[in-house]
Amino acid sequence: MMDPKQFTDKQLELAAEFAQYIADHPDVDKLLPEKSHIYFQIEGEADFNGYGRDLAERQRREEGVPIILVRIKGLAPTHGSRLIDPVIEPASAIRG
Repeated sequence: MMDPKQFTDKQLELAAEFAQYIADHPDVDKLLPEKSHIYFQIEGEADFNGYGRDLAERQRREEGVPIILVRIKGLAPTHGSRLIDPVIEPASAIRG
């Protein structure tokens, strides 16, 4: 069973990534109804997928909003630090 906090954390991360995807691919935004519930299905994550599907279905029933499913294989790893070619020196290298 999916822990609600873990689900929420992952859902927020996916929503932020999806917002970035839309910013990078503005044509996708035209495919989305103005008011809708977007939910994600991640390949190989049955607990997350079931929890998200249940919430989406409940929202559709209770609020009557269109449901948009985004299927993904996962998230690419973060790229790490944005520093370019840092040089690390001992503090004794500072000259006055």
